[in-house]
Amino acid sequence: MTKIALVLKDLEEIDYSELQEQVLRKVILPIVNKSSVLDIILLDAFEDSVHLDDVLGRLYSASRDVLVSKGLELQPINVLFGSEWSESEHRKDYIWSYLVTEEGAEITGYKYENHIQYQKLKISHNTIPHGSQPDGNRYKVSALGGTFDHLHDGHKILLSVASYLTSQRLIVGVTDEELLVNKKYQEFLEDFEERCNGVNKFLQLLKPSLKMEVVAIRDVCGPTGTVPEIECLIVSRETIGGGEVVNKTRASKGMSQLDIYVVNVLGGQEDDGWKEKISSTDIRKRLASST
Repeated sequence: MTKIALVLKDLEEIDYSELQEQVLRKVILPIVNKSSVLDIILLDAFEDSVHLDDVLGRLYSASRDVLVSKGLELQPINVLFGSEWSESEHRKDYIWSYLVTEEGAEITGYKYENHIQYQKLKISHNTIPHGSQPDGNRYKVSALGGTFDHLHDGHKILLSVASYLTSQRLIVGVTDEELLVNKKYQEFLEDFEERCNGVNKFLQLLKPSLKMEVVAIRDVCGPTGTVPEIECLIVSRETIGGGEVVNKTRASKGMSQLDIYVVNVLGGQEDDGWKEKISSTDIRKRLASST
């Protein structure tokens, strides 16, 4: 396996078009292959989830565009950030095949076989979106749900924002197999355990201190309809309606209403830097066509 780490800092100054062409296409693409994993390590601390949302969308989108140009639609990309990641044993013990940094960047604390440097990028003067106030670890208990089949970039953005907002306990509802009988290319669906393992593995990599509960969803609400401690439900734009159903259900049971946090970068709008390059259905279709 070729393990590649791209280290980025000063995110508010990055011109993402130049990053895509000068670094991702000219430096990363020649060394990536079908056995590669690309980790993008962010050194900056995020003050709010709006900025994080924006950065994740731009990085996953730009990186996936470049990999798709080489026929690498399914290669894993992980955007890693936060103090827990930087101080984790995984980071300290991990040995990358390639460490890619800006010229003159500090590289102590990384283990690697090859070091590649790129020239400092031009400074962008674009307006950076920010939230009205800091909201990292705002909620003690949060929840989100989905199928999480063949964990892809969109899933990772949703899980990343959820982990950022949550300080103690994150409940992830994973759709049980009995609700997926009408999915296209169903024979290529990962089984429930595989999908749960994918979610767990990514969250453990990103924020290991979180108490993670990955549970089966067998109805519309899943755990949000039964767990009173939940404070926030994280959704994509496409599933906002589900949040309204959840709060009606909770109200009927005398439970508190949930804050509904919408991950704006998800939902296929091109004006926010994100357009989903590949979905779980696309992945299953590709798997079907290759057999």
